[in-house]
Amino acid sequence: MAGLLDKAKATNDTGKKDVETSKDNSGGLLSKGAPAKVVKTTTVTTTETLIDGSNDTARIIGMAGWAIILVGAILSLQGGGFGLLVVLIVLAIGIGSIVQSQRMTGNVSQTKMILSIAIAAIIAIGPYAAVMIVPSNASMAVTELTINEENNEISFLVRGSFSEASAEIFVDGESIWTGDKDMDNDVARFKVPISSIFDGNALDYRAQQVKDYSITVSSSDGQEKSIPIENDMMTREVLNSAARISEVLESCATCNSGNSGTYTDGITVEAIVGLFSPNEEAQDDGEHSVSNLALIPVSSDYTFQLKVKKGSSVKYTMNTISVEGLDATWSSSMSGSQSGKTTGWLGMPGTAQNALNTEYLQRDDFYDGEGCYTFEITVTNTFVPTGGSTTVMSSDSWNLDWHESDSQQNGEMTTC
Repeated sequence: MAGLLDKAKATNDTGKKDVETSKDNSGGLLSKGAPAKVVKTTTVTTTETLIDGSNDTARIIGMAGWAIILVGAILSLQGGGFGLLVVLIVLAIGIGSIVQSQRMTGNVSQTKMILSIAIAAIIAIGPYAAVMIVPSNASMAVTELTINEENNEISFLVRGSFSEASAEIFVDGESIWTGDKDMDNDVARFKVPISSIFDGNALDYRAQQVKDYSITVSSSDGQEKSIPIENDMMTREVLNSAARISEVLESCATCNSGNSGTYTDGITVEAIVGLFSPNEEAQDDGEHSVSNLALIPVSSDYTFQLKVKKGSSVKYTMNTISVEGLDATWSSSMSGSQSGKTTGWLGMPGTAQNALNTEYLQRDDFYDGEGCYTFEITVTNTFVPTGGSTTVMSSDSWNLDWHESDSQQNGEMTTC
């Protein structure tokens, strides 16, 4: 009996099996003619179902589906340039790949599938739908407004899904320029000569707007967009300039009755150009009231030249300074080609150099005895409003009275 139990136990490791047995009341032998008691056995078999799905393949197909959806989004971002049908086809392929991926895993969830399809649709056709739903002027943009100082022109870009764009530039609400462009791949670039639109500075010396420049673009499908032109771009005319000077002293061995000392060998000259208050003026000792902070620099094309006069007689004329944007260039008899910035006081070319290699105007090149010397600057503007003058002049004057060999005996350098 024990053996039978052991055998049954072993059989239960793979499945449960009841064994049929027959017995009577007399020791386990069947009695002839006696009804046998039959016990029906039930066999329970456990079957494990295996899914023969390649999870790696399903994952790759799923990722490919989302990548296709991303391509659809990129096409949609083109503003509908590829057509809604193309976007929808790409969307269908992407969604099909995602659904197939879920089927291959054997874990298809209707909720998960619907959610995936909804997300894919939003990603792929959302940008296209936005263009159609958002007000029409949102599908046109006027961007990249820049200025080219070398070519003296402004340029701007028009973007949108239409065939032609018309641009118009206004000054204080009055139209002063118009132009048309055909769209090329949904883009058109306009280039406008500054000389054709400049009608006076947008800013005054207080940095207050005095003229309003703007651009309005109309599309062939009825859209319209306006943007302002930056004030700095349309502040092109230099209206103010000034000069200041300082003495350059040299040592001497026979100054002041044979004792060592110094004498005046010349002056350094600086100029400032741009926009500043007309109330700024020359001060004693060669100074000037205007400071770098009081200046509104003018980015433009112009030239200026400085002359030194005694009375009406010109004693020295400096080489012309040429300006493009904020960059000034000139030729120096001492140092050759030179350059600087017009964002503040700018050192002028001279005829000698001090120990620090700073150029200065040497005494013998302009000084003609005691008197009132005027430092006159003439600015020649490239851009002026209609009817305006291209030249602007300024003058600052000081009394110069220099002793021949002893700076201690110089007269006061007062304004005159």
